[in-house]
Amino acid sequence: DNHKMGDFAPYLFTSSDLGRSWRSIAGDLPRGTIVWAVQQDHVRPELLFAGTEFGVYWTPNGGTNWHKLTGGMPTTAVRDIKLHRRDNDLVAATFGRGFYVLDDYTPLRAVAAGARADGGALLPVRDAWWFVPYQVAQAAGRPELGSDDFTAENTPFGALLTVYLTELPATARESRRAAEQAQRARGIDSPFPGYDRLRAGALESGPTVLVVVSDATGRRVRTLEVPARAGLHRIAWDLRGPSPEPVRLERPAFQPPWVGEPTGPLVAPGGYSAQLVLVSASGVRELGAAQGFEVKSVPNVRGNVDLVAAAAFQGRVAELARRLAITESEIGQLHGELRRVRATLIATPRAAPALHAQLDSIMASLAGFERRLSGDPARARLNQSNERSISERVWTATSTFGTRLPATATQREQAELAEGELAAVAREWRAFVDGDVARLRAALEAAGAPWTPGRVGRVP
Repeated sequence: DNHKMGDFAPYLFTSSDLGRSWRSIAGDLPRGTIVWAVQQDHVRPELLFAGTEFGVYWTPNGGTNWHKLTGGMPTTAVRDIKLHRRDNDLVAATFGRGFYVLDDYTPLRAVAAGARADGGALLPVRDAWWFVPYQVAQAAGRPELGSDDFTAENTPFGALLTVYLTELPATARESRRAAEQAQRARGIDSPFPGYDRLRAGALESGPTVLVVVSDATGRRVRTLEVPARAGLHRIAWDLRGPSPEPVRLERPAFQPPWVGEPTGPLVAPGGYSAQLVLVSASGVRELGAAQGFEVKSVPNVRGNVDLVAAAAFQGRVAELARRLAITESEIGQLHGELRRVRATLIATPRAAPALHAQLDSIMASLAGFERRLSGDPARARLNQSNERSISERVWTATSTFGTRLPATATQREQAELAEGELAAVAREWRAFVDGDVARLRAALEAAGAPWTPGRVGRVP
């Protein structure tokens, strides 16, 4: 460091003969970048980290080429850095009295070892600890403390998956525009591409990058999406299967901070693998090799607890909750359809008046299904006790999602009762839709009624 003499050049040297001779490894560090600290990886000696006046840099090749670490690391003076050997974390201390931690930098070792794949690859995955995170205070981020409180985020829970993408295939629209730009640069007019190419370009959604997680038997347990752009990306798998709730395409205008995203059941401890997959117009292609890792239980469960059986029960209950959500969603859709049908009957002169009575009968049957699934709304409005509904039984069983312990006798009993009752409802529901509802739809079509949901018009 010679900045007090007006020299801001990066000075970084190494010796391989106990200090008798030295050579610079500043490489292509930007001019004016003062180097304050340097650390060498204890596994791959050519992997180095440098704390500089303008952030943290790393080199995979002993100093020939340096790359700046971003992704949350600000451009600030980093006066010291340390490598945590047990967890392979990089800790940086700034001149502004701040601390920054890069969790698990081992994927950079694969880059330093020359890991390159056609298009990209999933880098090595650290083993993940299996537990249920404790939510401190009211909600994530502790909003009850006010906007002036600052609490640093912990390491993302679960398995950290680091993806390295070198390039992505261009869409038809991007390829066409690139060709047109090249033609303009040469002074050549671009011909009209034709409507077929324009339509194809408008319909193409672009490449999708996925990480597919499978268990030791090869069964897929989760699919995660990765940003479809070149570079290093990191996502976390929460060690759970998918949520049984329907996917929401729209978000409410306001959502309380204590209301989180729907979660699925915990997976069992054991061996897992993750594979990077590219989906594009040319098909589906696996990128790089699959990376194996272990999900290990934190050793704080007392007694002889069968953790695999506990996770299996959660998976069984998740399937029950999924089937319940499907039935509830279908009932909701039919409600909307029947409301439109009631208004449409008035606008259909050829509709027989008896269709109004038929519609009332169907609405009454629909209310009966709802009572069995969600309870009697008339009793609930008067705060009177209700017979336990299927959804209440399922809710009791899904409360196991928040623990690693086996289900209680009550939870097992409620799951068994809900399975039997839901199976009966599903059979009756299908007969109801294929019978009464189908006859109403056919009568509407015969009367020449305007379109209503669930009905396909006849082709003349």
